[in-house]
Amino acid sequence: MAMYFNDNNNKKPSKDNKTEKKYPLGILLPVIAVLAIIPLVTFMHQYNTNLTQFDWYTSVDKAFDFFLYNKMVCFIIACCCMIFCLIYIFFIYEQKMIWIKNLIPLAVYCVLTFISAIASNYSYFSFHGIYEQFEPVWALMGYCLVVYYCFFIFRTEDAVRRTMNWFVAGMTVMAVLGLSQAFKHDFYQTELGQKLITPSSYTGGPLTFNFEEGRSYMSLYNPNYVGFYVALVVPVLVALIFNAKKLWHRIAYAVLIVSLVVVLFASQSRAGIIALIFAFFVMLLCMRKVFIRNWKITAGAIAVFAIAFIGVNVMNQNILINRMKSMFATTAETYPLESIITGDNDVTFTYNGEKLSFSTTQDKNGTDVFSLKDGNGSDIKYSLTEDKSAYAVDDDRFPFTFASVRAKNLSGFVVYVNGDKSYPWYFTNMMKKNDKSYYVMGGSGALFKLTEQEKTIKFLEEHYHFANMRGYIWARTIPLLKKYFALGSGPDTFIIAFPNNDLVGTYNSGHKGEIITKPHCMFLQIAVQTGVPSLIALLVFLGWYLISSLRLYWNMNYEEYLPKIGVAIFVGTLAYLILALTNDSCIAVSPIFYALVGMGLGINYKLREDRKKDSL
Repeated sequence: MAMYFNDNNNKKPSKDNKTEKKYPLGILLPVIAVLAIIPLVTFMHQYNTNLTQFDWYTSVDKAFDFFLYNKMVCFIIACCCMIFCLIYIFFIYEQKMIWIKNLIPLAVYCVLTFISAIASNYSYFSFHGIYEQFEPVWALMGYCLVVYYCFFIFRTEDAVRRTMNWFVAGMTVMAVLGLSQAFKHDFYQTELGQKLITPSSYTGGPLTFNFEEGRSYMSLYNPNYVGFYVALVVPVLVALIFNAKKLWHRIAYAVLIVSLVVVLFASQSRAGIIALIFAFFVMLLCMRKVFIRNWKITAGAIAVFAIAFIGVNVMNQNILINRMKSMFATTAETYPLESIITGDNDVTFTYNGEKLSFSTTQDKNGTDVFSLKDGNGSDIKYSLTEDKSAYAVDDDRFPFTFASVRAKNLSGFVVYVNGDKSYPWYFTNMMKKNDKSYYVMGGSGALFKLTEQEKTIKFLEEHYHFANMRGYIWARTIPLLKKYFALGSGPDTFIIAFPNNDLVGTYNSGHKGEIITKPHCMFLQIAVQTGVPSLIALLVFLGWYLISSLRLYWNMNYEEYLPKIGVAIFVGTLAYLILALTNDSCIAVSPIFYALVGMGLGINYKLREDRKKDSL
């Protein structure tokens, strides 16, 4: 009994397609879900973050998610279906398992990821997912499973063709969502849209998301991930244009490409724009003969890209050009407020290289008596301000004002640095039982210590705003590599590993009041969470795929269907990895990436096998 049946509907089979088998649709459905359905899943999920155990986190444990948790659940379900399908294929129908050496480093990465989760001090989060991420170990191992499943299944042209139809359908819905946001009629802000993404029991007011009007985010949680999505799918659509036989198919693909490019520009993902241009350039080099033969399509595509960029830029007051200019600003920055240390006996500020220490005692009436000393131990005088609401430091080295605070949630004092009353610094040594040392109060009301932070690369320490304020995050992430070198902090635990008690750093870098949940670099994210060896293993796998694909497609004859899809997946993968330098892995788009990589491996395998047969 055979698992497949012949594809008798192929009117013009190639010489190998005569014996090519056709998978049942049920085998393809898990991949179709990953590519076309799961990215669209958006629904309210209320949960407890379980992060109140950490001093730097808010005292409120309840949170809401719309874009990540349910995608994670659906993805894990799809992975379970893939496992059952593989069991069905290997054991029921005794289909031979195929393994290639390229998959060995991916298997190593998968094993190291699981070991990291078990060994983590925060295993609960590694297995359940965490606030604003929801990418636990099951998702990371699922990515590896998806690669193998797609590699095994997509070694036939029929499987690729049928899946692409569904993939394009998913792209179309995503494009419509993105266009509604780009043209300031966000579907999720409509009455129908909000009903679809909230449970019937929801009684709250209208939902609002933290994205400015006219900025596209599709259903991907953050506009930055629009760049990932578009960079992956547009090369595939370009390949489909060249494969299409009917004019209306070509027109439909072209319209979809234009729509997605407009959405990309509206997302303001500068890295996405650069990565897509680079992907198109590499595709142009690999398929140079095809593009030359179809020079009108090539010229038209370039013209449309330029027109879409100009149109979106003008519609948004020159924002794209301005953001591109500021993307990698290199002017060295200085931060007068260098550090704050909450010690046992005082709070010490370092400002322009000078130290100022605050300590307090209370007189018999409970009134604060302040003592201020500089780095040499000399007393620093202070006096009442003109409005008598606070004290001002009578020393030009320290442009500070301060005052006592007695409130329901704080007994201590407040310091304003350089007259910045938009960001008060609250301190206390009166609110911990049997503890008279000093604590800072975070914006969430949490009390914790401020300590000296380990410095890293000088450039990053002097360029916190580099790459849209990523410089600071990278500066604080790189020292973590030494601490978590072998097995990492555990999958999905970056928010815990990162020094979120570094209020001075977030103040100087423009992240005031924020909790840093991700490093904005997929490679740093992997290295910190699952260890440097796991990152090396994954890079070896991906590098092997990219190099072998470049060698395969550089002089490929693009007469058939599969080579065009294969090279499109190759350049899309390349674009994704370029974007990964400034963005993180995310359950909203990473499954698509790994599915396409697996599909690319399967296509490459098929093409090499055909080449061997032709040489016989």
